[in-house]
Amino acid sequence: MIELQTDHNRYFKQQFDTTSEFIIPFIERKKKLVPGMRFLEVGSGYGGVCKAFASRGLNVTGIELLESSSQISKEFLKEEIDRKQIAIVNKNVYEIDPDKDLEEKYDVILLKDTIEHIHNQEKFIQHIIHFLKPNGVIFFAFPPWFMPYGGHQQSLDSKVLDKLPYFHILPNPIYKGLMKLFGEVEGRIADTLEVKETQISINRFERISKAAGFKIDEREFYLISPSYKYKFGATPRKQFGFISSLPWIRDFFTTTCYYVLSKK
Repeated sequence: MIELQTDHNRYFKQQFDTTSEFIIPFIERKKKLVPGMRFLEVGSGYGGVCKAFASRGLNVTGIELLESSSQISKEFLKEEIDRKQIAIVNKNVYEIDPDKDLEEKYDVILLKDTIEHIHNQEKFIQHIIHFLKPNGVIFFAFPPWFMPYGGHQQSLDSKVLDKLPYFHILPNPIYKGLMKLFGEVEGRIADTLEVKETQISINRFERISKAAGFKIDEREFYLISPSYKYKFGATPRKQFGFISSLPWIRDFFTTTCYYVLSKK
């Protein structure tokens, strides 16, 4: 239990630090954050991102589908919740009608490492745009499916497979067979196969975002993700310009993408 709590604390701090150092400055290229603005995170997890925006004086809502993660975040954010600066909502975002259920829409919406887990991403993006104020912005960060660890295999228990790049691209029977061979439990296998079902590429993300009524205001590709600084002690590095300009090829060498979108 102590080790688990230590992992929770570490992950919460990684979320907070990455958001404070990299994500907030990236968003502020397009929209300056002002105390009192309304902020929404979809897939708020343990709440480290929410805390970073609350520390800038924003009024924060986190929507988290998993009850266990919601409860952990409420423990971490108790002080902010008590003073009503942060609200954590344990609900499916589709259960919320933004035109009927929200007193006021949001200035900033954020999804970090979430869109690649969502089924029917076209439907989701067409839904989430209605949560945004006319002059609001939405931030997305996600690993392209074809990047070395786009299958989230780093979450596997096997000390071989969790470091094996690109094997998630293999056909499903071989992919699943390898995980079984290395002793992965059925639940973990099911989680990784779900990510394979919901895979998203850079081109597809941009296409469905534009079709939903968004325009791209800011975009950054990373060869070495900013979050790796706090997870692994690695130095973040932006993608080389000529790689960034090559559709499909860039997906294989880009560990994360940052986007700021606004309504057309």
